[in-house]
Amino acid sequence: MGIDLSQESYTIQEYILGTRYYLHYFYSPLRTQGYRVGEGSLELMSMDRRDESNIDELYKLGATEELKKHGMFPSLVVTGNIPVVIRESLLNKVLEMGENVILKSYELFGGLIGPFCLESIVTDKLDFKVFEISCRIVAGTNPFISGSPYYDLVEPGMSTGQRIAREIKDAARMGKLDRILS
Repeated sequence: MGIDLSQESYTIQEYILGTRYYLHYFYSPLRTQGYRVGEGSLELMSMDRRDESNIDELYKLGATEELKKHGMFPSLVVTGNIPVVIRESLLNKVLEMGENVILKSYELFGGLIGPFCLESIVTDKLDFKVFEISCRIVAGTNPFISGSPYYDLVEPGMSTGQRIAREIKDAARMGKLDRILS
């Protein structure tokens, strides 16, 4: 006798044990200084982690089955973002991953311009597993009062929104708005 799954809804995902990092980038087809990719340059805007309502604390209590008996179930509601400075030895990999996204975007649809985020997990073997690419400003892009420890090396205090405005102004000044607007 088989099981009828037609009325049930399932989501099957691989669980990867590690630390979640949200890597925020900006790609400019106009700039020629910095980390060169294609005709432009890739900028690392920032990195963050997310706090999630009770899951981040419930695991510390242990005895998960006992907690469930008392009606305490983990939820994954994002309540905030925490800035991260990643281990220095991983920075090359972070930049290579961003570069690969840009190169593939040119191959697939003519290129990606502006902000994007790689939502990833870093394992204890220091391998990155990217589980989502967001081609937009993501919530934790600059969870810093004055910008980002990474982007402060390029231009102190610059937010992602300001960086987009700068790209538009530079393109207009250079007579290249057609390169960044469609």
